[in-house]
Formats: sequence, C-alpha cells, structure tokens
Amino acid sequence: MQIPINNKYIVIGDVHGCIDELKALLIQNGFKIDKGIIDAFSSDKSIILLGDFIDKANHKKIAQTIEFIYSNYYHLNQKQQRFYILRGNHEEMVYRYITKDSSLELTPKKLEEKRKYYNTVELLENNIDLKNKFLKLYSELYIWLKYSYSDTFSISLTHAPCKEKYLTKDDTLSHKKMVKSKSRSKNIGVKLDDLIPYIHQEAKDNQHYHIFGHLSQANIRKYKNKICIDTSAIYGNSLSCAVIDKNQLKFNSVDFQNKQKPTSQIYNTLFDF
Repeated sequence: MQIPINNKYIVIGDVHGCIDELKALLIQNGFKIDKGIIDAFSSDKSIILLGDFIDKANHKKIAQTIEFIYSNYYHLNQKQQRFYILRGNHEEMVYRYITKDSSLELTPKKLEEKRKYYNTVELLENNIDLKNKFLKLYSELYIWLKYSYSDTFSISLTHAPCKEKYLTKDDTLSHKKMVKSKSRSKNIGVKLDDLIPYIHQEAKDNQHYHIFGHLSQANIRKYKNKICIDTSAIYGNSLSCAVIDKNQLKFNSVDFQNKQKPTSQIYNTLFDF
C-alpha cells in the first residue's frame, strides 16, 4: 500500500516482545506515553512496525506488547491512519497455529519448533482475550508499504528482504517472499550473503531504498539502497528505527533496557564483505 508523503514516519525494526525498548524508542522520538496510551498530539510522526512484534520474549512482556500495540493502534487510527504494522513470519506462524491451519502438519519437529520459536502460541491458547486482540490485529497487517516522495526518492518497506521482482507485488508468492526469506536455522554455517545473495547483487546506488528487518543483526546494516534495521533488541542489543521526513532518512536506536532476560544469538552478518 502506498502511504501519504505529507506525513513523517518512524519505522521500527523487530520488537519481539521488547515493550520497554519500544516505549523508550517512541519517547526518544518525541512521543509522550501516559498509562500505556500514546498522546496523539505529542508527535507529528506516524508509526510503522516492520513485523515480528511477538515471540522470543517471556509471556509477560509479549502480553504487554500485544496490549500496548492493540490499544494504540485503534487509538491513533481513529480519525486518520497514523499506525501501520507489517506482517512478519512470526505473526504468520502464530496465526496458523492458533487457527489450527490444516496445512500445518503437527509433526514432532513442528511441535518442537512451536515450543522453541513461537512461544506466543501457548500464551494465546491460555488467554482468550489476548488471543482475540491478536487475531483482530492480524487482520489489519500489511505485507508491504511504499513511500514515493519523488522520482528520485522512495522507500519500500517489508518485513523480510526479497528479490526486486517480488517487491510490492500482490500475488501469493510475492507475499510469501516479503514475509520470510530463506531460513538461517535450516542452513547452519552458510553465510547470509551466500544464502540470500540477491540482496547485495540487486543493490543500487540510488535513493530508492528497501528497508526490512527479519535478519537480527548487531547493528543497522546498509549496502547501497538496501537497509536492515533489525538490531536484535531481544538478544540484549538495541531496538532501532528509521525516520522518514520528506526526502530525508535518518536512524536512531535505544539500548536494551534490561527489564527482562535476553535470549542468545550467534550473528550471521549481512553485507559482510
């Protein structure tokens, strides 16, 4: 979906239940939050989450994250849209589990993956109110957004990196590619630049940017017009954002707030050449 060019935007990478970092990042960017509700007049920016706002954190923090996003999504979008959320692979898989998707074979391996990677499922199975809020939010998720400021400056936003032939397309295969790239866990030992080489091969020296998350890096990774802003908050690192203002693009982040136990990560670095 094309988003209005007369708005400023804060585009936030993978939250993964890091509610304290999300609030801190919003406050750092001019938003005021009172009792969990964002003051709609405190900032002229609109909010975009790049997906994967659930999983990996503990149940308490995931629940707080869903509640915060749910309340503020409908609060900020009452008169005009000021809060957008993209679908990440974690939202998609959790949705498939809790709706008992018949195409999802519950093999022992799948059940282990459910326990290990998609711990939001258990939380939602035991909390009907939270499950209903998640399902309602899920129905609102976008696959892609595009900001087209001029013939020389634009930004495409997806959860996962993908080949340009799939970018901002609306067929089923393109949607799949924009939500999840090749699995790193199933390709242990393969360098990320070899696993998804199209990212650097298709990169161009222009200002038609493609910003994505999904890949849990130690810092913001940029190569020409390709930018990954998933900086591994849940792994104890930081939560980062891109700020779009007309034809200007800036970045900032907040450190992990140490209000929950981080999970562990061995980084597979993108653009490592």
